[in-house]
Amino acid sequence: MSNAFVQQEAVQKLLREGAGLNVPGGNERFKAIVHRLLENICTLIDDYNVTEEEFWHAVNYLHELGGRQEAALLAAGLGLEHFLDLRQDAIDAAARRETGTPRTIEGPLYVANAPLADSHARMDDGTDAGEVMW
Repeated sequence: MSNAFVQQEAVQKLLREGAGLNVPGGNERFKAIVHRLLENICTLIDDYNVTEEEFWHAVNYLHELGGRQEAALLAAGLGLEHFLDLRQDAIDAAARRETGTPRTIEGPLYVANAPLADSHARMDDGTDAGEVMW
């Protein structure tokens, strides 16, 4: 098969319906994004000749992720979260905007070469009065 298959009218009609482009109302930008996502997935299936077994295995994997509320972990694990950081950094640089704390997977509280603790540790120097919460 070739990408021409995805461009056939019957497939395009299916994708427009799946994205809600044939229904008035709703968010047009969101519909366009969903349409593009569906078209890209169908093209990938066609390009790599994904079998039905492979497809349903992937669907089941996503189902399990959702059931465990771990979809965000997949986004980070695949590097998509970091891609968004890199993209925004490039946008900021092109606009010559100064940014504060760098966007990193470690988060805004990351400190390079910080000491490690085996189980738990105080994060302050212990000189403040008061009861430790944890």
